[in-house]
Amino acid sequence: MVISARLACLLLLTALGAQGCASTAARPEAAAGSTTPSETAPAAAAAATGAEPDKDVMAALMAGEFAWQDGRSDSAARHYARAAELSQDPGIAEHATKVALSAQQWVVAADTIARWRALDPKAAGLVQADAALALGKGETGPAAELLASLLDQGKAGRRQAAQALVAAPDRKGAAQVVADLLARPVLGGGTAALLLLGQVSEQLGDRALALRAAELAVAREPDDARAWFGRSHARLRADDKAGARSDARQALALDPDSREIRLTYAALLDDGGDTAAAARVLAEGKPDDELLGARAAYAARTGDKALMREAYQALVALPLPAPDARIELLGQMAELIGAKGEAIDWYGKVPRGDQYIDSQLRIAVLLDDKGDTAGARDRIRALRAEGIEDDAQLVDTYLLEAELASKRGRQEDAVDVLRRGLEVLPDDQRLLYARALVYERMDRVEEALRDLQRMVALNPDDPDALNALGYTLADRTQRLEEAQVLIEKALALKPDEPAIIDSLGWVLFRRGEAAKAEIQLRKAFEMQPDAEIAAHLGEVLWSLGRRDEARRIWDEGKARDADNPTLRATVMRLDR
Repeated sequence: MVISARLACLLLLTALGAQGCASTAARPEAAAGSTTPSETAPAAAAAATGAEPDKDVMAALMAGEFAWQDGRSDSAARHYARAAELSQDPGIAEHATKVALSAQQWVVAADTIARWRALDPKAAGLVQADAALALGKGETGPAAELLASLLDQGKAGRRQAAQALVAAPDRKGAAQVVADLLARPVLGGGTAALLLLGQVSEQLGDRALALRAAELAVAREPDDARAWFGRSHARLRADDKAGARSDARQALALDPDSREIRLTYAALLDDGGDTAAAARVLAEGKPDDELLGARAAYAARTGDKALMREAYQALVALPLPAPDARIELLGQMAELIGAKGEAIDWYGKVPRGDQYIDSQLRIAVLLDDKGDTAGARDRIRALRAEGIEDDAQLVDTYLLEAELASKRGRQEDAVDVLRRGLEVLPDDQRLLYARALVYERMDRVEEALRDLQRMVALNPDDPDALNALGYTLADRTQRLEEAQVLIEKALALKPDEPAIIDSLGWVLFRRGEAAKAEIQLRKAFEMQPDAEIAAHLGEVLWSLGRRDEARRIWDEGKARDADNPTLRATVMRLDR
């Protein structure tokens, strides 16, 4: 950290006695042919104090500051060193040392360290500076000795050692110093020092060395949970996930009250595919919002109603007052276990804030699920009447009201809702797309195309809009060449999007190129094996006479979404 221009100005004020420095922080650029600020400022300071520039501490500080601001670190180091030489203040010598080390001016740094030591022999940062200088000069032996002494000086010393190693210009040399330290039969600082050296090794890009440090920690302190936890992290970074889980389990056995270890072990179990075990591990910890929130998330992912119910009940049992996030989570968990009435009650308790709108919309969904369609509609409209400042949330209300109407078969009502939304938020992309989908379901294809064309006109390089228009043209019209142009443009903008690849396959099939279509659709299905792509790929295979293979693909699609309308219609049409 260098002295700022403002601080340098204040130092100069002290010397000059209250002259203004308001312009120091934003000095003007030098005109062509004129002297630069770094040339004029020390001279101006010297003139004001009546001292020669090279004999005035403040002038040297100002010169150093301007040089540093100009990016001339070598010159800055020399100016600050001169200031340290002239001053009796150890703080200036310390700062000069930091600048010289940062500038990698090792000779200058040696001089400033000597000056600093002469002014304050017991300064806390001297050993770190000596170590940084040794590392910079490639003197690995002396550097290791100095760093070993720092590691034995508690948390502050370990932090200084880490800073010196990470800042070393020669990363391989720094890693060698770490290796030398690890090779010592006795190293001050114990487990904490070993784990710190492992973290430093990771930052230096040597994962093997990081793992070695963690292994030494376990070997030397087998009853220390920190050692096992540290090795768990090292193994994970080395892509040994099984080893990481095993070590985290041992760390938790040694320190069952550690939230960090428990949460990490659960995450490792989940990553290994045992999400239920992750939820159970968190069930054994001291309950709090973070722990039970994670437990609820894992339980929800398993789909196991018993696990979800247990997680829900544990959340209910937490002491009040409940934070907003917990209340919303209680609503979500109640909804997942089928306790819709309780979910409505919880969502109703979410106060105004970040979660309020979403919670109110979930109440509307649940009311509709219970058959209270009018109540759901009224809830959404009342929410809008309260006033919603965020446009995205306002759009959400129109989309949900339209979706609920459409689900009940009231397509005209859905169109009317979306029309009103577009009157409030003209040309909103999500509202236009939603209305196009409703029009398409009503076989009002031209009106659907009109909305999709408007989307493309508004955002001609939006791959999703291009794909939506292209697919609709391919699926519902004979404008197949136009459709393919749009889809190929979308694919060029978003080449790895399965939905666009599916559209390309479908337009190729519609144009009579079944073999080419199969290639694209199979690629899309491998990337995203959903029901709609299964419907398309199966139909292409059916047209090629490979009916058993088509049925197998359709069955895979049904396993993911048996109610998908495209898949159901395709199977009914072809495989009666």
